[in-house]
This record gives sequence, C-alpha cells and structure tokens, in this order.
Amino acid sequence: MNSVFKEHTFPKYNGADVMKSQMNGLDDPTLRDFALLDMSALMKDEFKEEWFEEEFIRSFLNATMELAKAGRTAVDKPGMYVFYMHSYALPVLYLARHCMELSIKRATRKCGFEPKKIHGLKELWDSLVSRFPRQRNREDRRIIKNMGNFVAAIASVDNNGISLRYPKNKSGSFTQDRTLFVNGEQVASYLEMFVSQLELVDFDSIKQG
Repeated sequence: MNSVFKEHTFPKYNGADVMKSQMNGLDDPTLRDFALLDMSALMKDEFKEEWFEEEFIRSFLNATMELAKAGRTAVDKPGMYVFYMHSYALPVLYLARHCMELSIKRATRKCGFEPKKIHGLKELWDSLVSRFPRQRNREDRRIIKNMGNFVAAIASVDNNGISLRYPKNKSGSFTQDRTLFVNGEQVASYLEMFVSQLELVDFDSIKQG
C-alpha cells in the first residue's frame, strides 16, 4: 500500500500539552509552560466588552514590538547584514495592521458611534476622523495628519487584512510581488504611539458635541 507521507514525523497529539481549561492551582508544575489566553474571560460580564477590546489591542501591540526586535536581531549581525528567506517583516506588518484596525474601531465606539462593518483601514480611519470636531487647533491638525500618513502607509501594503495573510489574492496575483524594505522596530514604535494617541481622544467632548 502506498503511503501518503515520505516520512512520518508528527508525534502523538496530547491535548493537555497544548491547552488546558484550568490549572491545578499556582503549584501546578506545568504552570510556567502555559500562558493565560486572556484575562478578560475572568471579568464580570458588565466589564467584559471594555476589557476584551483593550486586551486584544494590547496583545497585538506587544506581539508586534517583540517580533520587531527579533527581526532586527535576525538580520543585523556583527559585520554583516543577513537576508532572511522567511521574513519577520510580514507578520510584523500584519500584526500592526490588525492592531490599528481594532484601535480605530474601539475609538469610534468610544466616540459614541458603531464602526462600519468593514476591514478597510483607510476607510475606517476616515470615518473616525469625520467624527472629530471640524474646528481643530493647529496641534490637532498636525497629529491627525501624521496619524493619517501612518495609516496610509500601512494601508498601501494591506488595506483590508488580506494581502499580508495570503501570498495570492482572489484573482491569482501575488499580493506582495515588489521590493519593500521594512523597519519593523519603527513600525512598532509608531504603532505604540498610534494606540496611545487614540486613547487620548477627548471622547466625552465628542459625544456632547
């Protein structure tokens, strides 16, 4: 009988080694091998929506920052530059883009509006900005312009969350068939400031307006 595989390397799957619904207290000898998926599941129901949104955004932000550091370490070796066949830049940009989408949608909700049920980063950003007061001071205009430039840059690589997930689009074209060098650490830095700036929106004032 012919075999499906040339070699059989995948081990017997033990679910308890991968995920558990609970640990055997703080003294569980395997505790250090596991990470809690999300703290928000432990919150009271009335607090869950706020906690889940915050936790997802911060989790994607943290992952972007850590992966960007790993990517820098991978290519920047003493006395040489290494070209990696398996890019750290792809997941860094993907995580950053998704974090931005979640952050914009959260800010829109906190402004008192339900965000559009789309994934287009540019469209979501434009929708959020349209909720801001038309009369803006000089610093507001500067900040909004720079944040918009960051959104446009990430959207030019992947606006809808598809082009960084798949090598081909629905028409069969390669999604990232171009030369593009990405400074992952700068992406992560701008992302952190983007998330923080959105948290500083005067939501109460916008709701009242």
